[in-house]
Amino acid sequence: MYKIAISDLDGTLLGPDHRISAKTKETIQRWVQSGRKFVIATGRHYIEAKHLQESLNIPMYLITSNGARVHNREGQIIHQQNLPSDIAQGICDTAFADAVQINIFTDQNWYANYPLTELEGMGLDAGFECIKADLSKLDKSNTIKIFFYAENELLQPVYELLAARYGDKINLTFSLPKCLEVMCANTNKGEAVNRVLKSKNLEIADAIAFGDGMNDLEMLLAVAKPIIMENAQQALKEALPDAEKTLSSKDHGVAVMMDRYLA
Repeated sequence: MYKIAISDLDGTLLGPDHRISAKTKETIQRWVQSGRKFVIATGRHYIEAKHLQESLNIPMYLITSNGARVHNREGQIIHQQNLPSDIAQGICDTAFADAVQINIFTDQNWYANYPLTELEGMGLDAGFECIKADLSKLDKSNTIKIFFYAENELLQPVYELLAARYGDKINLTFSLPKCLEVMCANTNKGEAVNRVLKSKNLEIADAIAFGDGMNDLEMLLAVAKPIIMENAQQALKEALPDAEKTLSSKDHGVAVMMDRYLA
């Protein structure tokens, strides 16, 4: 019996409306009531993940910002990694195409070179609002991550530039085709999952995980049972060809698979 389930949010636990369905909520509650544990692992900020966790009314560990932060059930940080300030400054001092939006996250705030209605519409009603700022002038000492938002053909040159400039000093990953995330080199959901399992005295064999994007790859490799959504990025499906597939996030794929293990 698997003792812990770890799930990404967007494209996985959340439907296309960026909400968690009543069916999925009910399944998670039954999973926890059975004595098992549930963990959210997302690229989103802690403030947003915490808001969602509170709506579930289930205390749980939260892996946020793609593993840059891990909070325990009491909300205490048990693991954290920041993007080095000199790298964050160098990125913000670089000129990119005007159509490329640049975002910086700190523990308390979300800054961007300009706000986008498209991104604001993906919010979880957590009161976490984008602040327009001159990114080059911000203090970079508490930079959790930077992410770029644009059409994929505009992000590919950004990826190539940053990979060539910083190499193994950073972790570059596409959480969505239109979203390129930049974090500290060793920051990923897989490392964060290892921290959670160790904290709970659980083994890899005890864990299943759900994901849909390339930022979920390390997490899926860190558990005994990786499960990929039907709507997952093709690159993830190719990276894990033997992983089990479940239905899309629109069709409550996480709940469907968890129900199978609860039966």
